Amino acid sequence: VPSQLLISYLDCCIAMLVETPQGSTSGFAGIEAAAGPAALAGASAGELALAQSQALKASGNDAFREGSLEVALHNYGEALQILETCGLQDFALRATLASNQAICLLKLDRPGEAEERASAALAADPGHSKAVYRRGWARLLLGDGQGAWEDLQKAVRLEPQNREVRARCEEARRLAATAAPDDNELSVAEHAAAALGAGGGLYEEKHDVNEGRLAETHKEQRDWISGISAWAEISDVAFADEQDKSCISVYMTLPGVHEIPANKVCIWFRASSLEVRVVDLNGKNWCWVAQELWGQIDPDRCTYKIRRDKLSLKLSKRQSARSWDRW
Repeated sequence: VPSQLLISYLDCCIAMLVETPQGSTSGFAGIEAAAGPAALAGASAGELALAQSQALKASGNDAFREGSLEVALHNYGEALQILETCGLQDFALRATLASNQAICLLKLDRPGEAEERASAALAADPGHSKAVYRRGWARLLLGDGQGAWEDLQKAVRLEPQNREVRARCEEARRLAATAAPDDNELSVAEHAAAALGAGGGLYEEKHDVNEGRLAETHKEQRDWISGISAWAEISDVAFADEQDKSCISVYMTLPGVHEIPANKVCIWFRASSLEVRVVDLNGKNWCWVAQELWGQIDPDRCTYKIRRDKLSLKLSKRQSARSWDRW
């Protein structure tokens, strides 16, 4: 009796054989092109599905090189659909396919869709350099200077020799410098200030969570955090040097962080360490802890901001500390 996985896979192949754009490679012909007829005999359903996805990716690459962007976009989408339907957890392939969709959409002048596809690629692989660059490019085209600059700074760190990436990063920096704070950031700041001004807040020394700094340690804050045992690590973290080299920017992607109460974001800056705790975001508690930073920082001059779906931290380098060149 065929397994449910094989049935699902055959359904995928039949659907693609019925309707496939001109110029694309699909169905069992695509598997034969990628693996050869002899390899099909003893292959499992999962291996067949993976081979088909890779064949569609190769066909999409050929179409892209020929300028057939819609055909390429279709093939990458079909390859992703096979992975989804058959439950294959090949995150590297998923990231590459979604990133390839993003570049097709950028060249088709559809930056909104390109941003979504690049974000999907980064959900599968947060360190995918091309996806980071393509999302930054898409955000630049959408007029999101700050978002573009943050992505493109990370792209520069991942591909420091890429002139195109560096040029777009500088373009995003100029756009971000001229942009006014968005309504959401102002709202976060107002709510934070109101909450803390009422007296007895967790951050008594910090009047504006969107522009100030946290107190070194508050017993009440620490007692609250110490009572929580389940933490998930913040995985999408990027570091970038500021132009004047006096501080390091840290960007932590946390979807929805701008929507939770400001006092659920706890940050401790110390001379040689950094600790970030975010409580009850999307049903989880999140943390990122650096017990030993590469260079020392000046805690009194370090700041952070809550932005849409991310935290933005500025680590002020301590002048007497050792070199920060490796950052």
